Amino acid sequence: MMSPKRRKNFPERLGLRLAEIPAASGGKRVWIHAVSVGETLSAAPLVRRLRERIPDAEIMLSTVTITGQETACKVLGEETAARFYFPFDLPGIAGKFLDRLRPDVVVILETEIWPNFLAECYGRGIPAMIVNGRISGRSFGRYARFRFFFSRVLACLTAITAQTGEDAGRFIALGAPPSAVTVTGNMKFDVEQPMAAQTPLLALLTGEKDSAGTKWLIAGSTHEGEEEAVLRAFGEARAVNGSVKLLLAPRHPERFGAVEELCRNKGWEVKRRTRIAEGSGEKLPPVILLDTMGELSSAYAAGDIAFVGGSLVPKGGHNILEPALFGVPAVVGPHMENFREIAEIFRDARAIRRVRSASELSSALVRWAADPSVEKETGRRARELLAEFRGATERNVEVIERELQRGRRKTG
Repeated sequence: MMSPKRRKNFPERLGLRLAEIPAASGGKRVWIHAVSVGETLSAAPLVRRLRERIPDAEIMLSTVTITGQETACKVLGEETAARFYFPFDLPGIAGKFLDRLRPDVVVILETEIWPNFLAECYGRGIPAMIVNGRISGRSFGRYARFRFFFSRVLACLTAITAQTGEDAGRFIALGAPPSAVTVTGNMKFDVEQPMAAQTPLLALLTGEKDSAGTKWLIAGSTHEGEEEAVLRAFGEARAVNGSVKLLLAPRHPERFGAVEELCRNKGWEVKRRTRIAEGSGEKLPPVILLDTMGELSSAYAAGDIAFVGGSLVPKGGHNILEPALFGVPAVVGPHMENFREIAEIFRDARAIRRVRSASELSSALVRWAADPSVEKETGRRARELLAEFRGATERNVEVIERELQRGRRKTG
């Protein structure tokens, strides 16, 4: 039986709602495919840079998952000409989509290999490319058994930009033409620089740092089951160093009330961010509950150490690159599945602190509270590592522009 989630996007993926997608207007059309949430978030800076470089282009974005589509509408709703679900990989259906949309180039993020869709692109002379491509060791082993098949599929691609040299080598070993493969880096490192200095929260937190020597622990994007562990670890750290204070930012606004009550039940004086008067010079309580949207980057900018939530409980983790932008050392739990590649790179470079449990989180924060300088090197490595990896988006835009011109020459 088909799940409710599949039933929701099934008609659109069959092409039964193609009339709702704007027909080609004669301008340049770029179709970007991002399967789910992570790829959609990676696509955001790519879309914005393409709009800057090619202002007359129509950019269309497809996803497979419902959460990916919701993210696309929320993050890129104003910046894309159309958002829709990717067609099922059947020759007739894929062809209907291509004939309706008439893209000048198709850009597939990461490693979504759709044999029939790519064959339909090839048959129509539409350049199709994989951007930010990667192939894990496990996937490579599976694909290699069917190299005779994948070599024909990869030959339909006019360009592949790989995250690493190892990824590039795997694409070539599977039969991709070496001339089509380049290494451009990982776009997930190209987080957009937040405008932290323009929010009053930064002034509030740094003001207290300057006047009272406060050391800020920022617990960002926390989920149910994590706040209690954070409060326990914070209490132990504050017992060692009374200058430590906590800014707690739950992931979901509907939990603000429950988290505030939890803080009080644990004996902490807590105040919501929205109830702190700006410019009053009042002394801040030991715990601030961040109950606004869009200010977490400001909190990280003022922080001395960060715990990135969704990682101590099995939620897949959240973005560790935001604290890294400011050189703030970050602590995460064992569940970083949503950012696995980045977390592994940071771990190998000793640019992040990983803990396995709530007790290990307490131990890590107590060590930091006793000597806040112990994690400064971790933060420095994180900022340098991020700077080293940035730039993939710009390099990928250059390849897309090249392929776009290839498509225009064929159809012009």
